Amino acid sequence: MGNRLKIAVFSGTIPSTTFIEHLIQGVSQTHEVLLFGVQTRAVAYDSEHIKVYATPKSHLKNAVVSSYRLLQLVLKSPKDAVKLYHHTSQFKKHYDRWIWFTKLLPIILHKPDVLHIQWAKDVAFYAVLQDTFGINIVVSLRGAHINYTPIVDLQIATIYKQEFPKIKAFHAVSKAIGDEARLYGAKATAIYTIHSPIPTFFFDHYRACETVQDKTIRLVSVGRFHWIKGYETALDTIAALKNKGYHIQYTIIGPDEFSEALLFQCHQLNLVDDVALVGAMAQTELIPFLQQFHGMLLPSLKEGIANVVLEAMALGLPVVSTDCGGMVEVVIPNETGWLVPVRDAEAMANAVIALSVTSEFELHAITKRAHEFVKEEFNAANSIGQFVSMYEEVVGN
Repeated sequence: MGNRLKIAVFSGTIPSTTFIEHLIQGVSQTHEVLLFGVQTRAVAYDSEHIKVYATPKSHLKNAVVSSYRLLQLVLKSPKDAVKLYHHTSQFKKHYDRWIWFTKLLPIILHKPDVLHIQWAKDVAFYAVLQDTFGINIVVSLRGAHINYTPIVDLQIATIYKQEFPKIKAFHAVSKAIGDEARLYGAKATAIYTIHSPIPTFFFDHYRACETVQDKTIRLVSVGRFHWIKGYETALDTIAALKNKGYHIQYTIIGPDEFSEALLFQCHQLNLVDDVALVGAMAQTELIPFLQQFHGMLLPSLKEGIANVVLEAMALGLPVVSTDCGGMVEVVIPNETGWLVPVRDAEAMANAVIALSVTSEFELHAITKRAHEFVKEEFNAANSIGQFVSMYEEVVGN
């Protein structure tokens, strides 16, 4: 496609996550990238093909900026201005009318060819841009928003069933997540499985893992305390290993303090001296810290594909994961790691034992295969090209 498309990569905040910022930079090599949302801090992009149309946080500044934008829209397309007014007048509260008017206004004014929404739950509010203003919408499907939110919130499920059949394209981080979207009416032909890229410095720090000595096993998990992460199973696993005569040092990275439920469980299972919490840390600190462990546990009940597991595999750290969501797509038993049923502490304990007695030669072969697999399937250059192809196909159709 010769002409540059206008692609809006939209997360609601500027700048956004590391992944989205990387996507912005990559797409700007071939197309214009438009950024909408609230700017939380100063950011300067080198590329002239990245345009920032921020909405001020201050209501007073927002009133001034939005008044000017409205004037521009009235002069450019008075019909669009009227449509926007009619749409936002449907909100019951004056505050909601104002907020949504100012959020949608710059997008309608600059009218991108594609609006790539990063969070599926936002689809209810932005679907009007496709339905009424002809802006092609792409929705990213990640973790919580598709795996369990529509299950625990039936209103979200109803919205998905209403809107998903109309969406032009979905970006799924795993095949399993794409299958979840189909349950709500997403067309199979509209789903593009594009893996989230892993930063190259994780691959650069690959090294052969340490093997277990004298039944002392150091295990680590990374992530917030949330029921979906399955830490209750992890603690039951540690207790089972202790009962089998192993000395376990289990560290959870991320949370600053235990939830009440997990703290109680630690006391009940007599694990207070065996489990440690470490607060969130920068990736430069995280890499050498992870490399002191014998293996990573992922006890989750549901995942897309957990980045922490991919990063561990890139580093050469053995992985024991539950067979949840898309994890089976990367943790291949006897090939790249150990996979166990969800909520099965005994199976997870047995997998940790299997890891601990694996010979040094075979363990290093498994972690090397895992490293090479992630390096091949989750590299940044491939994923950017896949996103660009998806955008071009959406506009071409």
